[in-house]
Amino acid sequence: MKKTVTITGVLIIIYMLLSCLMTNFALGQLLALILGVVMAMWFHVPSNAFVKIIKIFFIATALFFSVVIGIISVLPQTNKADFTEEAVIVLGCGVKGTVPTGSLVRRMDKAIEYYNYNNKALIVVSGGQGPQEDISEAQAMYDYMTSKGIPAENIVIEDRSSSTNENFEFSKKILDEKLGDDYRTVYITNSFHSYRAGELARLNGLNVRSYSASTAPISLLPCYLREVLAVLKLWIFRK
Repeated sequence: MKKTVTITGVLIIIYMLLSCLMTNFALGQLLALILGVVMAMWFHVPSNAFVKIIKIFFIATALFFSVVIGIISVLPQTNKADFTEEAVIVLGCGVKGTVPTGSLVRRMDKAIEYYNYNNKALIVVSGGQGPQEDISEAQAMYDYMTSKGIPAENIVIEDRSSSTNENFEFSKKILDEKLGDDYRTVYITNSFHSYRAGELARLNGLNVRSYSASTAPISLLPCYLREVLAVLKLWIFRK
């Protein structure tokens, strides 16, 4: 037991150091590193009253994170696309210069996959231009998807949003103008983000179903840990 926990902690630390080399350092990596360090040191710190309190707090926090990660993982699978929807919203994420990140490519490839099942749906690519991005995320998605054979007339660019909530707020305005007020929408994002995206879509008045892209293995742990905090914020502030 002691060796298993210690080795697991060390492996998490190595895993996160590799992740930091391959992606930008962010909150998710920090949380995962803390997890790895705590596990690696769990049986190697002299026990006293203060250490026992810290361990109890850590166990309670770990249980909470585990429950929320379970919710995040399972619930989007209960409301999946059936390929009869009238619209698709593809949520943007990072672009390096003009090159889409791996996470964004996964989302776009999933949107193309959806189009191959239902080529009648109107596709909204949603995402503004952030730091270190030479073009908007929406423009990067438009360029990529048209280069893969999606007709330009099937795609609408929404390039003002800077958050998931704005993705849906601004995309809904576009879809209301084009489709009226009675349509069903598929949203496409990575699996770790799918639950929160669906909740925000519904808060913005959209009738949505999920069609999740995968999450890169190197990003699984930090993305899900970070997402727990984002979901907690959603539950408290409803945005």
